[in-house]
Amino acid sequence: MKTSAPPRYYVLDASNPNRMLLTNPPHPSLRDRWMAGHRFQKQPAVPVVATIKAGNEDGELLPYFGTANLMSDEFHAALCEAGVDNLEVYEAEIRSENGAIVHRGYKAFNLIGVVRAADMRKTVFNDPPASRQIDASIESLEIDPAKVQGLLMFRLAENVGAVVVHERVKRAIEAKGFPSVVFREPSEFIS
Repeated sequence: MKTSAPPRYYVLDASNPNRMLLTNPPHPSLRDRWMAGHRFQKQPAVPVVATIKAGNEDGELLPYFGTANLMSDEFHAALCEAGVDNLEVYEAEIRSENGAIVHRGYKAFNLIGVVRAADMRKTVFNDPPASRQIDASIESLEIDPAKVQGLLMFRLAENVGAVVVHERVKRAIEAKGFPSVVFREPSEFIS
């Protein structure tokens, strides 16, 4: 009897040396944080504003700014088409510090779901076991598919800056041809 291979997961990222550098949008409240992985108790003011760092106004706009929790409307639509259903999104703008430059067509996103998905036997950590939560230093990651609970997209509890996607999401995003979006093999993820 043939057994099916376990699903594969990838770390979603963006890579472009000429990208626009942004400051993170303000948190909606003291309790609500963009990378906490839970639904907001207090909704953020909209549009959510990410500010372009001074001197970087000519940088390239990306479809996905993971660390700033921003994605283009088109990127969001592609995620929804792929079946991702655990995002809270808010209209967003990218603005220069003086307000002279404004880019619309973006969503600030709150990704619901922080999963302790690292395979603790195969993942290589650079820090002691007690500090392997939220911002662990990881040399090589291995995802345990049994821990994912069917999510197509989630934050990695061991390092919440890492957004992990199912291979189905990867294929759907790649089919759209978004520039500068990359999918890292977990074993190549270094934090």
